[in-house]
Amino acid sequence: MSATVINRDQAVEWSVASRPLPGQLVSGDLHVVREWADGLLLGVVDGLGHGDEATAAAQAAATVLADHAGEDLIALVQRCHRALLRTRGVVLTLVSVDTARGAASMLGVGNVEAVIVRTDPAAKPRRETVLLRSGVVGYQLPALQTARTTLAAGDVIVFATDGVREDFADQINPTAPTAPMVDRVLAQKFRGTDDGLVLACKYLGQP
Repeated sequence: MSATVINRDQAVEWSVASRPLPGQLVSGDLHVVREWADGLLLGVVDGLGHGDEATAAAQAAATVLADHAGEDLIALVQRCHRALLRTRGVVLTLVSVDTARGAASMLGVGNVEAVIVRTDPAAKPRRETVLLRSGVVGYQLPALQTARTTLAAGDVIVFATDGVREDFADQINPTAPTAPMVDRVLAQKFRGTDDGLVLACKYLGQP
């Protein structure tokens, strides 16, 4: 399992943990946390399958995302699609956070799950999931549409690839630091049938 540490970028604390499919040396699951002029791009990319070709596709997508982090999410996914046409393709979920306003845009293609857990126990709803659309970036894009939400200080966004069981959100405590959070999720929810990655990002409020 990858080592996890707490990182801070602008107004976000984040940590990531990952494991390759047992028997593999590399993982096709990668994360992106990249600053842009007014905020941060957060995302997880899962190259189809596993092994070197999945890793190459995921790395190609992650490079595009990092280089163009401030773009509109639909334009960004379309840019990734064009760059990945000769690869296996990827599935991905992205959240772009305007850190000054606490506003977030969200978009998912494929099956990288992402959930926002509110730190306020009275918040309704307490959990919000990113809507996922069927498709593969680099092969067949669905009709793309972003969703929008707002974040309060202490809210946590947690991403998980399909190597992690769907009920991973049961392990999320927004008051906990992100490093033990991702370690716990991966330790308890890793399927062992594919690469797995968990990225947790806690919004700290205005920078």
